[in-house]
Amino acid sequence: MSLQCIDPKPFPIAGLSAAAAAAALGVPAAALAARSRCRAPVARARQLAVYLHHVALGASLSACARAFGRDRATVRHACAVIEDMRDDPRIDCWAARLEQALAAQCDMIFRLIRTLEGAAR
Repeated sequence: MSLQCIDPKPFPIAGLSAAAAAAALGVPAAALAARSRCRAPVARARQLAVYLHHVALGASLSACARAFGRDRATVRHACAVIEDMRDDPRIDCWAARLEQALAAQCDMIFRLIRTLEGAAR
């Protein structure tokens, strides 16, 4: 089963992955948009959001960097941190479920958009 969205290229909104990461880690979603690194829980949630945007939503590292206002190297580091955390089977299971839920939500949004576009024609 692919975790890619139907068509990730026109989906520039990082808010979906940011909201999922913030909710999963119990931090305010608005805190993820801060320019500073913030406290560890917020930084970890931002790393997770970047990772989800890349892995579950199929955005390139460069697109993630633009979406989150970070450097591409920072995005690469965030993804590596989360991948390393996935060595723990409990975290891996949790992250896989979060990826699947996010990808399913993305697919649902694209289907809705296509339905609405078809109805408008």
